[in-house]
Amino acid sequence: YGGIPAAAPNPTKAMGVWDIVKGKPIVNIPACPMNPANLIGVVLHFVLTGTLPELDYLLRPKFAFGYRIHDNCERRAHFDAGEYVERWGDDGARNNFCLYKMGCKGPMTFNNCSIIRYNDGTNWPIGVGRGCIGCSEPGFWDKYAYERPMAGANIPVPGLFDLGIERSVDILGVGLLTAAGAGIAIHAFLSAKYGKKSEEAPSAEPPKEKS
Repeated sequence: YGGIPAAAPNPTKAMGVWDIVKGKPIVNIPACPMNPANLIGVVLHFVLTGTLPELDYLLRPKFAFGYRIHDNCERRAHFDAGEYVERWGDDGARNNFCLYKMGCKGPMTFNNCSIIRYNDGTNWPIGVGRGCIGCSEPGFWDKYAYERPMAGANIPVPGLFDLGIERSVDILGVGLLTAAGAGIAIHAFLSAKYGKKSEEAPSAEPPKEKS
């Protein structure tokens, strides 16, 4: 979609291939950097079948971009438990807690880097303690590359409670991705609030024995 060069103010007027090439089949393989495994997958699919792989609404191959990073993240259990890194270097960071509060955009990013990783499967950003910046989504540098939760990114949230956050890659357009971000933010807030409250609540006294 133009990548980092297309970020504001975009002095070179960089744009994606699909903004220039018309009337030809296009397969977008975004990310920063693009994973070579996904490129080879597309090439092999075409060589073996003579057709392009199934694509999503952003012309990305579904075999690679049909997964939400959040759903396959090694830190997902910490998100569900309301356990977050609150600042770099804290106990949460040392215990590999969820990076959502540090700006991780995994809940609204579709990519398979949490599955196949980089450098022959060696590692990936969240694996080394850095949250996802949504680099496989259009305009990611301007929309997602912030070290703060999505709720603070000043992006409109249309129809959150009508649509929910569990939607397939074909249904989730750019606007719906922001709705997912707000849903994640609400879940994160409630998990942290009530999880902490339950930890601080005094234990119930044992029942008194009848005389």
